[in-house]
Amino acid sequence: MRRTLSSREKTLAMIVGLIVFIGGTYVLGETYVSKRATVNARIVAQKKQLRSMHELLDQGALWAQREQWLQAKQPHLENADTAGVQLLDSVRELARRHTVLLANPTIHPPDPRPNCVSVVLEIETKSPWAPLVELLQELQTPEQFVALESAHISVDPADPTQVFGRFKIARWYAPN
Repeated sequence: MRRTLSSREKTLAMIVGLIVFIGGTYVLGETYVSKRATVNARIVAQKKQLRSMHELLDQGALWAQREQWLQAKQPHLENADTAGVQLLDSVRELARRHTVLLANPTIHPPDPRPNCVSVVLEIETKSPWAPLVELLQELQTPEQFVALESAHISVDPADPTQVFGRFKIARWYAPN
């Protein structure tokens, strides 16, 4: 049994159909725009990654040269028990030459890492600012493979010409 729709019902059906059509079109449009933005962002990220890879490939000779230098210059850990003491002795010698007072040295056991074996020394210092900077500058030359893993420096409240320092110093040895 089918009956014909009155003109009011036809108008109402057209309005409902138009609302459904416009709502559906809006939802599809929003989905399209968001998916397109996601795809564009992914394309930009992949292009950036590709450029980085091309740059690394173009610099292959440079990296091979650096690897060769590293293999030739980086020290090998011969005795894990004495490596920390050797680092402490070298830091003490530098500190003596630059008139920097050392206190509370703590030697940590060697820590094997993916690219090196790290021997860490923690020390506290007291000195004027200039000798401390000279000490740190001489300590971290490229051929020594010594780095500051952390540094905390503060001015002595009793004597503003003196600074206190707490340093975590690491020497990096070639991996085994």
